[in-house]
Amino acid sequence: MCGILASVNHHLDEAQILGAVESLRHRGPDDTGAYVDAESGVGLGHTRLSIIDLEGGAQPLFSEDKNVVLVCNGEIYDFERIREELESQGHAFTTQSDSEVIIHLYEEHGVGFTEYLRGEFAFVLYDKVRRRVIALRDRFGIKPLYLHEGGGKYLFASEAKAIFATGRHAPAIDVVAVRDYLSGAMPDSIFEGIRVVPPGCAFEVDLTTGHHAVREYWDLGLPAETDPVDDARDIAAVREAFDEAVRLRLRADVPVGVYLSGGIDSAIVAGTVAKYHAGPVKVFNIEFPEDDAFNEYELSKEMAEKIGAEFHSVTCTHDVLLENTEDALWVSELPFFNFHGVGKYCLSRLAAEHVKVVLTGEGSDETFLGYLYFQPGSGAMSDQMYNKTKIRKAPIGRRARRLIEALGFVPIEEHALTMSSWVQQLFRAMLHPKHSVRLRSQPAIEALRRRVKRDKTDQLPLVRRIQYFVFKGILAPYILGTLGDRAEMGHSIEGRTPFLDHHLFEKTRRMPDNVKVRDGVEKYVLRKAFRDLITASICDRKKWPYAAPPFWIRRGETSSLDRLLDRYLSKVAIRRAGIFNYWIYLLLRVWFRILFFDCRRKRQINILFHHYLTVQILDGLYVQNFHGNLHARER
Repeated sequence: MCGILASVNHHLDEAQILGAVESLRHRGPDDTGAYVDAESGVGLGHTRLSIIDLEGGAQPLFSEDKNVVLVCNGEIYDFERIREELESQGHAFTTQSDSEVIIHLYEEHGVGFTEYLRGEFAFVLYDKVRRRVIALRDRFGIKPLYLHEGGGKYLFASEAKAIFATGRHAPAIDVVAVRDYLSGAMPDSIFEGIRVVPPGCAFEVDLTTGHHAVREYWDLGLPAETDPVDDARDIAAVREAFDEAVRLRLRADVPVGVYLSGGIDSAIVAGTVAKYHAGPVKVFNIEFPEDDAFNEYELSKEMAEKIGAEFHSVTCTHDVLLENTEDALWVSELPFFNFHGVGKYCLSRLAAEHVKVVLTGEGSDETFLGYLYFQPGSGAMSDQMYNKTKIRKAPIGRRARRLIEALGFVPIEEHALTMSSWVQQLFRAMLHPKHSVRLRSQPAIEALRRRVKRDKTDQLPLVRRIQYFVFKGILAPYILGTLGDRAEMGHSIEGRTPFLDHHLFEKTRRMPDNVKVRDGVEKYVLRKAFRDLITASICDRKKWPYAAPPFWIRRGETSSLDRLLDRYLSKVAIRRAGIFNYWIYLLLRVWFRILFFDCRRKRQINILFHHYLTVQILDGLYVQNFHGNLHARER
């Protein structure tokens, strides 16, 4: 994995490209490179995390005639077989890098080369002869690719901070994105003028005209009807396809490990890796010692012992989470409602002491219908998550809707979830009055509808309409971003996601829904397929989403929290940012204190305070003092 930057028609010189790429140094500390074609106005930059071909894989990469130039972030799997085929067709390679096959596939197949790519990747390819720039992102959006465009000028980067570092676009918080984030219409970016190349799409710029077009090369293809029920067939297909996905993702010239929680997904990954890994596999766990309901340490350790793994764990107390919040937000560039992203950031720091590649369990819930809202009315966690100031373990057996409503969510047209109307009204009031006209002109429900893509979902059953939304609206911008790529690459760790192998997904999408959820048991086919590999305590465990223990956002909890509140939620800080209405914030604080018995309302307000705090921190880091923070982290 790496960090990339591309400039079109901004006419940045090599020093400017390398200066901006330096902001992505955490993504690739091993090498940097740049290419500039001053005549065409194209500049490419790259900072490298060496995983394959450690000595010879420096980028940018070039075709034999130097007319095609590439910067790539990611991994192309099965590249050695592809390379052999291309060599037999006359292509000559100059490195052993997996990324180089992209150039030769493009030369051989033109824009149809995407069907041959397997993996997680985001890259920019420049074709000098055809005067074309192609910015392309993998099918699920595992790797980020941000975009700023205007007036026929374009900037692409692995993170928004690199776009800001060019000096061509200044950071500013987008209040519509702040509102949408809380409303359930998960934005791709919280910054004005920053969007993304969508997953499964190529963003193509014609250098002659300056115009661009977005071409979708792959979509989920969820069917209206599924195959007949055949448990034996489906169990065997899942096992075979997943084994192949894992084997391919073990190809590396550096040490490989696994993130291991107490959930079935990471346990299946660890158990499968252990079958093919030479020697004990290194596994990494987060321990939350202050709350047993969220602490999966013992479950993870038991699983590690079963497969003979080398077990490592990081302890995350409330203070540890709070002390790392600013750094985690710097790399994530998105706010959050829970400190689980900070926990993942700390976990990645631990893993970086031992390996450079980790396999993770992301994508399983989306593929195999693991979330609560895929089975409304069936057994799920209760909404009893708090007893005033302490979390207690939730009993099992209440309806999934209770949990959803407890968090303030309600169904929207049976497609998605958004915050309940009173919470949305409250949040609009929380924002500064100067934003009211803009917020009214761009309602959150419209953002949700754009995510749904009705032309592709209207004929689908409800469960697959929800599945489509979760893939498009939550997985890429949040789970694969805040909880995946950003936390990992913040410590120069490459994350690989075998559950998001598109060959595996295409084998499972026609499987009947009841092989994925049966009699209230989520991910039924996974439990059957991998029961022999994982511990019984994990295999038989109900779904418990990864989360850090919530705690009240109020003064006096810890000195670390008080420091953040003083710095970012003071009257001066709120008024300087101009995002929120300070007087409404004070009223919420009063309301919060008098809600002694209404714990549901109190924790909903607490979620708002999480959002308040993290948005204000992002404003402080990026808007108030971007260059100061950038230079401090570069040192």
